Amino acid sequence: MIFQLIRKRKLKEQYSLLWFMTVAVILLLAVWKGLLGKFSSAIGIDVPSNALFLMGILFLFVMALHFSMLVSRLTDQSKMLAQKLALLDRDLRKEREAGSRPEGNDGEPDAGS
Repeated sequence: MIFQLIRKRKLKEQYSLLWFMTVAVILLLAVWKGLLGKFSSAIGIDVPSNALFLMGILFLFVMALHFSMLVSRLTDQSKMLAQKLALLDRDLRKEREAGSRPEGNDGEPDAGS
């Protein structure tokens, strides 16, 4: 499924690595029967399924934090681009107005216009 999303350009390669690592961890926990039990007892959790839920919640927290930072950065970039576009638009309008006005001998607009 991840390969299909990458191929259809619905998922960027930089995020696919994260999802591949997540699948690898889940596969490792599924294949190696005692790994989740060893992990949960190492961090002081009695029930291995609670350790799995903790890992899932931490993963979702990290993803939410990452995407929040990404949205903040993109918001700042959009604001900056909008400001630059407004300045360019203003400059273009000034040039058009200056080009449409007839000028006198000294470069100033005629008094009659």
